[in-house]
Parts: sequence; C-alpha cells; structure tokens
Amino acid sequence: MRFFKLTHPRYDTDQEDDSKNPIVTRASHRIPGINCETCGTWSSSDRLRLPLPSPADDFLGVRFLAVQDWLQARVEWARRLQMKPDDIAPGAKLGPPAGQCTAPVREDAVHPMPGEIWIVSRFRDAIVAAELSGVSFAQVQLSPECGAIELWEVVVHGRAWRKGSTDESILLCKICGRRGFPSPKALWVDEARWDGSDFVILDHNPNIIVVTERVVEVLDANSFTNIVAEPVD
Repeated sequence: MRFFKLTHPRYDTDQEDDSKNPIVTRASHRIPGINCETCGTWSSSDRLRLPLPSPADDFLGVRFLAVQDWLQARVEWARRLQMKPDDIAPGAKLGPPAGQCTAPVREDAVHPMPGEIWIVSRFRDAIVAAELSGVSFAQVQLSPECGAIELWEVVVHGRAWRKGSTDESILLCKICGRRGFPSPKALWVDEARWDGSDFVILDHNPNIIVVTERVVEVLDANSFTNIVAEPVD
C-alpha cells in the first residue's frame, strides 16, 4: 500500500496563502490545558467535534489546571461528553468547527490551521460515494461574510504508527503526559500497526493526515482545488 500526506499546495507567498485560504478558525470552547511543574503550560492540537454539553460555561475560553486537578476533572468531562477519559487531551477544541471569512471562498478546500481541512459539499459527497473509511465530517458554522457556501471539516478517525514510533518513544513528560512528534518529513507508515483506514493520523498527531491510494484516486478523478496528496514513501 502506498500512503500520501493530505495537505495544501506549496504557496510562493503569504499573500497567495491568504488568497487561497480566506478564512479564520474560531474556537470558543476548549478542554482546559495543563500547567505542569516541569513543562509549564501547554495545550494539544486535538479537536473533539462533539455536541457541546449543557451547560458548557466551564469550557469557555482558555485556562490551565495543575496536573492532578486536570486528571481528576477529566473523569467528569468524559462522563458529560460520553467518551473515554484517555481520549480527552489538554486544550482540545470542543464543539462544532466555526470560521469567519475574510473574502469569498473560491477553492474546493481551505486550510484554516495546520491539520484542519475544510471542504465544499461536492468534495465531501465524493468521499462518501467512494465509501472511504476512517473519516467523518463536521459542518462548519460560518459567519455571514461567507455567504451561502457550506464547508465541512474532515474529521479523521483512522489510526496508524510510523515505523519505530511507540507510545514510550514519543512521551516527553511522565508527569503530565506531554508528547513530542518526529519530523513531519518522516512519515513512513508501519503497516503492521495501521488499522486499515483510508484516512489516518500517525502517532496521535492530529496535525498530519495520511491517506491511501484510494483517496488519491478520488482527488484525481475530480480535480479538486487547493488540496494535494504528497507521497510519503
């Protein structure tokens, strides 16, 4: 199996980047981050595209908790969000994705933040029609400036590991559980630890999306704009 990194094209200038991706992500609700005596304050890049619990005021804004307080609070957060405690990461964005347009969106995909890919409806429909696995879609809540366009965030559920990577090798702090990731250029997938999905993230890193040849076939057949699949082997 050949694997590819799903990402944006290479832009020659910041102005070209802004023109192709005229949208700013907005996140009003987050899991609190961690304040570790060794690492300091930090947050992950995780995104939990779940319905907000009611009430959700304790998830508003940005705040940090001491490690033990965070671990204790996570049990209650997991209950309210109906998920496993281990699947909740410090600082994770919570709730539906939201964005504000700075100009009309004219591309089939936009990239508001690293790892976040928002696509138009016909792009989403093509993925669904191809029955590609390891992915779902969260509708983006857009500001009035965006007009009538609909965008959908690509939410990846598939998992795999890079060759040589393990939970132990990426653990930077045993106190707070902070992880570090190898070079984004070293994306060799260990097929023995790949769950078989067409869309995967590697080593728990939500900022890099890797896809199979089946996804590339859909991209090539439809000529979607502002999206590329770079071979990783």
